[in-house]
Amino acid sequence: MNKLRVKAIAWKDSLEFLRDRKSIVLMIVSAFLFPFLGVFTTGLKSHQQVLVVLKLCDNGSYAHDFAKLLSKIIRQYSPYNLTVIDTGDCSPPQGATVTIVLPRGFTHNMSLLDGVAVVKVYEVAGSAAAEEVKSLVYLALKDYARRIIRERVSLLAGEAGVSVDVEALLNPLRLVSKSVTPSGTPLSPEVSEKASIARFLAFSVFFVLNPTAIAIADNVARERESGTGEILVTTPVTGLEFVLGKIAGSLTALLLAGILDLAAALVYGVFSVSFTNYTELALFHMIQTLLAILATMSITMLVSLYVTSQRAATLSTSLVTGMAIMVFFTALFVDIGSLPLSIKLPLYLIPYTHIALAIEAFALGEVNKSIMYSCVPLILTLASLTAAVKSYSPERLVKH
Repeated sequence: MNKLRVKAIAWKDSLEFLRDRKSIVLMIVSAFLFPFLGVFTTGLKSHQQVLVVLKLCDNGSYAHDFAKLLSKIIRQYSPYNLTVIDTGDCSPPQGATVTIVLPRGFTHNMSLLDGVAVVKVYEVAGSAAAEEVKSLVYLALKDYARRIIRERVSLLAGEAGVSVDVEALLNPLRLVSKSVTPSGTPLSPEVSEKASIARFLAFSVFFVLNPTAIAIADNVARERESGTGEILVTTPVTGLEFVLGKIAGSLTALLLAGILDLAAALVYGVFSVSFTNYTELALFHMIQTLLAILATMSITMLVSLYVTSQRAATLSTSLVTGMAIMVFFTALFVDIGSLPLSIKLPLYLIPYTHIALAIEAFALGEVNKSIMYSCVPLILTLASLTAAVKSYSPERLVKH
């Protein structure tokens, strides 16, 4: 193997990447897209023109008490405008996204020992804000109902001349929840929080993976499109030298992707304050991102040696990264380890599955298991690169 030939290929690819400013900008934007989406969505939510109207058609004490509680909850947990109207008109006004009505007889029904009061909600169909407000109404109803139940139980106990613990009577069962690993080892609250954050970190791998993988993987097809493949035909470059040169030339993009990935994870930590205490998880996440990019690069490099155009090479990369988004999106909402074997086996054939599982295992403190999962994409990368070395043929890099 001639080191000078490897160095020449690597140097050429590095320069081509550094000169491609559009790809670099796209990588930067993509890396910060995930944390930006959360901030952007939250910002848009606070700027919605949502009018919530609370109409008191009952002037009794119970109606005013419930209205006070509901107003507090809506103002505390939502950014929406709330207008309280004390009026006899119970119809929903125009322009209101949600209208909450306490109809006549609310206080009377609440004062009865077995009375049932009604709260009416008028919502604009299809409005996400309306659904959120309605969930807050349910929260207020649950809280206020417990107050009324306490009053009624205390009243009945007093009438019967019996002393009772109202809370014990209303809550005969209590839930005590503790987090454990799949093997049953108890976990601290900090580790449990790490496990929750790990799912989102695994999903965010795709945002930096896609543009970086495309920028790296099409460099084989670029030899054919730019005409430099014809020069390689006239040189004694071997398949091993060609593949090693491509890998070395990709180190610039890999290093930039890793730095961007770590920076984006830390930026995400600004909006999730507790995450700033878990720098080691961010570093491990960066390593897994590099493994994901290497696996994608090796697979698409192998495919690029057979396809006939740069467009086809880019398409093959998109298909591979499409599998990545499928796996990472699944890992965000599904516990892959609990799936039946018939479903897990196909997923285990995809390297990105093991990257998602490695991040989760590391967050749970299962370092050995995370290393085991990390070895799978690494082995696949080495196997693909070995196949690329054996498949290398200078004639395949000639356009015509």
